[in-house]
Amino acid sequence: MVKTPTIRSAQLISPFGIGSLCEADGQSFFVRGTASWPNENWNLQRLELAAITERMHAGTVLKRPLKAVAVSRFPRWHFCPKCRRMTFWSKARDAHQDSEPLPRPLCDNGKCHDRLVPMRFVAVCDGGHLDEVDWYGWAHRRNQPAVSGACDRNVSRLAFDVTGQSGGDFSSMKITCSCGAAATLEGISDGPLPQRCKGYQPGEQSPDACIDPEAADKKPRRMFMEPRGSSALHFASVVSALDISASKIASGLEETVANDALMKNMRSLASKPGKPILVGLEFVQEDVLERAAQLDLDPAAAWQAFKTLVIAERGESNSQQAGETDLDQRDILGEEYPVLADSTGITSLTLVTRPSEMGAQYSLNELFDRVVQVEKLREVRAFRGFQRRKPVAENPMVSASLNRGAPSWLPATQVMGEGVFVEFSKKALSDWLLLNSTEILNFSEDQLVAAEKDNLPSRRGFHANPVFIMVHTFAHLLINQLSFDCGYSSTSLRERIYCGTVSDLHAGVLIYTADSDSEGSMGGLSEMGTPDRFAETVRRAVERSEWCSGDPVCRELEAQGIGGMNRAACHACSLVAETSCTFSNILLNRILVSGRGGKNGRGVVEPKGFFSPMLEQRR
Repeated sequence: MVKTPTIRSAQLISPFGIGSLCEADGQSFFVRGTASWPNENWNLQRLELAAITERMHAGTVLKRPLKAVAVSRFPRWHFCPKCRRMTFWSKARDAHQDSEPLPRPLCDNGKCHDRLVPMRFVAVCDGGHLDEVDWYGWAHRRNQPAVSGACDRNVSRLAFDVTGQSGGDFSSMKITCSCGAAATLEGISDGPLPQRCKGYQPGEQSPDACIDPEAADKKPRRMFMEPRGSSALHFASVVSALDISASKIASGLEETVANDALMKNMRSLASKPGKPILVGLEFVQEDVLERAAQLDLDPAAAWQAFKTLVIAERGESNSQQAGETDLDQRDILGEEYPVLADSTGITSLTLVTRPSEMGAQYSLNELFDRVVQVEKLREVRAFRGFQRRKPVAENPMVSASLNRGAPSWLPATQVMGEGVFVEFSKKALSDWLLLNSTEILNFSEDQLVAAEKDNLPSRRGFHANPVFIMVHTFAHLLINQLSFDCGYSSTSLRERIYCGTVSDLHAGVLIYTADSDSEGSMGGLSEMGTPDRFAETVRRAVERSEWCSGDPVCRELEAQGIGGMNRAACHACSLVAETSCTFSNILLNRILVSGRGGKNGRGVVEPKGFFSPMLEQRR
């Protein structure tokens, strides 16, 4: 029985969002825009989360796919692994009844009748378009008709041969035409392809205009070859938010707090629109506790219920102000941070936190204010668009509708999980920056300038400064260590970085499970948030970062990774899976975490890492 190719629903946001190529059952497909998706109730479920929907354009909603999405086979050029003949599998060959599975491309050579394999390479432009490589044109680009004779594109037969020589590189791959013309793939990745962009997106009927903005003659953009599985084909723009809204009032105590007139007045002050959630609530805490005593209520429980109501009312007031504002991830994180860092904890239907003061073990109480067991959380992720080749400001963002008008809805998904949150000490951060100001600047300035040049902070939702680089690198080290300690695979863990500006210095890290296919998880990750266990995890993670198997090269390189935005960070020490990192593995530097100071092998003075007090105590 032939099965319909499937992928997991969470993957439809990233890495297989709209505009990407996904492989299923050995076949390659292009995920089409929202206008082509089945829009019936059986397929799309509306998601609500004020933190996102309040910031979206009026009338735009979030919808979660349940059953199916629209895809188009791409690339359509295939080859037979047995006879090497190339076949263009047209759209007509994919015609089938809805009750039948999609036809599987087979070689039409009667001698083999083998399964066809999609061609390994596609053509892409900086404007976000995707097309077939013109294999006929490539094979004939140096052809001399006087030698090989005339050739008709419509009746010619192509073959994709691999000689096995030259170590399997491009020079060993050859496109051969039935007329005798042939060309190896040598040089295909060195620069633009001979073809120009047609403004094409697979499966879309009408192409876009794709004029090269730098061309004086207004010609279309040049296209470049990319491997079919290259991450450079698709850089998704995703906004995500935790559900910090509170549960409905259930108990008698909560009902009393909700209905008491004085409590209502204090909540109206704390829930005033424009005021960040739970920021500055200290000015009413004493009054709330005093009123709770007058009502014969448990003070701690009443204060918890009061905060729960503030979260709910603040979210409702924001949702009523939905308008034309942009989705800025930094604003969302700014609202979440004080909720997660709350010293008394939160208990609601969608968020349960258990904070603990950091113990004195390894002097971590000097570096962290508290560690929080997040026993339950709900996260919603929404897909906004994508870029191709490079996630830079010059390359336009393609919308979820593939630029076919403003999308009326955005694809979204939700996850239920658990995690560990740690709040950095503001004093420790300030002291570290003052102690190493010159060395830290020298070791991070080039990376930060490169990020600002591409406008990444505003587009990816972070504040670019040395503290962010240090915290981001620590998050990666923590993910790798937690995957060993608690049994989760590293791909099932995800980071959430909270970092303020230098003038508003604060930082925190949330490492959490990110699985949409289960309600919550087994509790193993949140258990790692007890002070003793977390201290051991931090110690092992930081100590492992002192040395990388790629050293001294990894440690001493001044720039590596995408756009040269990493320093002292490679796959052997600091990089994690693409599904785990929110920032495409950029702005990483383990020297800022565990550097010892002094000169490295190139005579460059390194800064002392933020965790140097812990490491010095261990030595």
